[in-house]
Amino acid sequence: MNFLKLWAFCGLALSALSFTPPALALRCNTYVIDVGLQKAEVFNKCGAPTLQESHVERRILRQRTVTPLNPGGLIIERELEIKVEEWTYNFGPQRFMQLLVFENGRLVNIKDLGYGS
Repeated sequence: MNFLKLWAFCGLALSALSFTPPALALRCNTYVIDVGLQKAEVFNKCGAPTLQESHVERRILRQRTVTPLNPGGLIIERELEIKVEEWTYNFGPQRFMQLLVFENGRLVNIKDLGYGS
């Protein structure tokens, strides 16, 4: 019975190790690049990306408004167009490539990719 518990624990531990959360920051030259920076700031610190792609996403924004006539609230939906840009940086074979995701010009996500070339 103890063997089964140990086996289950090992399986959970290995699955936890395989989970890779998104990177919160990356280093370009001597600069730290954090989520929240503008595209121009990233470009000035890291230079031009190896690959640059963009597309537009449509998203629904739901807001509840409460008025004296409608204390339960009214849900208002608006459709927004978000410009999404993905920049890929290849720092060579000793470092992971990085995917930077911008929405409306602001950095919202940094993802580690495989080793560069």
